[in-house]
Amino acid sequence: IIPIVMAGVIGIYGLIVAVILAESIPTPSKNRDNAYSIYTAMAHLCAGLCCGASGLAAGGCIGIVGDYGVRAVGYRASNISLFPSSAEKSGYSSIPGDGEDAAADMGGENDQNKLFVGMLIMLIFSEALALYGLIVALIVSQHSYSCLEG
Repeated sequence: IIPIVMAGVIGIYGLIVAVILAESIPTPSKNRDNAYSIYTAMAHLCAGLCCGASGLAAGGCIGIVGDYGVRAVGYRASNISLFPSSAEKSGYSSIPGDGEDAAADMGGENDQNKLFVGMLIMLIFSEALALYGLIVALIVSQHSYSCLEG
């Protein structure tokens, strides 16, 4: 569920940029004087492309990392915690009827915890790609020139 939430956040980044760009477009006056210049239009285009391209790249990374992470961890994700404790955990990684040592050896919880944490780190860094695109898009979208000036 973590990759799905992160992909939704990337969509929200695009929505934020779209709202900011839409609000910064002036309406033409009654006598058909247009204040929206080509310079401002190109700045808005570049801002949208920057946010969209970085969101596409981050979405691809999140999709690939999330797919391989879910396939590797599988159904045992309910047992994985970021802060492991020494308490006995029940779930898919324990084998009923065997001794505790055999269940601990066969479960591989430590390996899965390391894999889960590694997957989370890769997801966070791929989410940072979209965040950088959002920041650059916000900076670029602030460049404007009005045709009615000068």
